[in-house]
Amino acid sequence: MSSRTSNKPETARSISSKRAVALALAAVAAFVITSGGLAERGLDEVNVQGGWAYTAKDKDDAVEHLAATRAAEDAVWLMFACKADGRLAVSFIHSEHFPFPLKPVSLGKLQSNNVPTALIEAKSVENSQIFVAPLLMRHIMPLIMQDDELIVSIPERDGPMHDYTFSMQPNDIALKPIRAHCFDF
Repeated sequence: MSSRTSNKPETARSISSKRAVALALAAVAAFVITSGGLAERGLDEVNVQGGWAYTAKDKDDAVEHLAATRAAEDAVWLMFACKADGRLAVSFIHSEHFPFPLKPVSLGKLQSNNVPTALIEAKSVENSQIFVAPLLMRHIMPLIMQDDELIVSIPERDGPMHDYTFSMQPNDIALKPIRAHCFDF
């Protein structure tokens, strides 16, 4: 198994990465289904860098970039998608379903070294997917991408917040296409 600090990309063929890639593909599939579907040509090769699984999709002769990383606490994935037109989509996807009821629309919280606290509007789908309103995310994602970790607090319906910690580094290779196409850096 490679070090989480390695900057060298690995292919999904690595035995130690198969489980992470399988879960990331489940998250990618969930994103594809809820976003109206992508071209039926199949997924391109999925690569791994540290805790990130990433790929690119050809949709109508334009490329979309996807990257996902798993939370330390549960089978929750942080997914970034950069659409071919430069739109950013950010979501949290549980491999099965969140172990607590979600509100259809709620305010979540993000914390990192570069973003001390940010409230985010989020919409849930079938208690397994949470989509974040893109406007604020477009402004803070360049800062979050530089951090070592991101803590996301997701509110339970009529209950407490649940924290999920995502390792953000290394991501120089995995998030490079998203930086270039959604943020111009």
